[in-house]
Amino acid sequence: MPAISLSIIPLYAALLAILYLALTYAVIRNRYRLKLSLGDGGDVRMNRLIRGHGNFAEYVPLSLLLLGFAEIGGTGAVVIHLGGGLLLVGRMLHAYALALTEKNLLARRYGMIMTLASIAIGITSCLLLSLVG
Repeated sequence: MPAISLSIIPLYAALLAILYLALTYAVIRNRYRLKLSLGDGGDVRMNRLIRGHGNFAEYVPLSLLLLGFAEIGGTGAVVIHLGGGLLLVGRMLHAYALALTEKNLLARRYGMIMTLASIAIGITSCLLLSLVG
């Protein structure tokens, strides 16, 4: 059995982790500013920050897992980079829309489209590896 090797997905995982830390910091900083332990205290901006952080945590692990399985299975580097790049840019757009603007539906929409496209690439790659060989 060949050794398991990941050389592409760790790059995207590290870059996305940096973004996750930035989102986490924004939530903590605003909790301190608003003197909140839990919840958003009715603050609209705080709610957006919490949801941006939570949305990231909801979508990124699944996409990285699928793309990681695909990379281990031998899916081509171009496909893995496409999935990873879409995920990274999509999450950056989504974070920008929620954390830095009051209402940027265009960035949020395209951020989610790119994120879901990344997941679709991971799903397709994993299914092809499993079903076709």
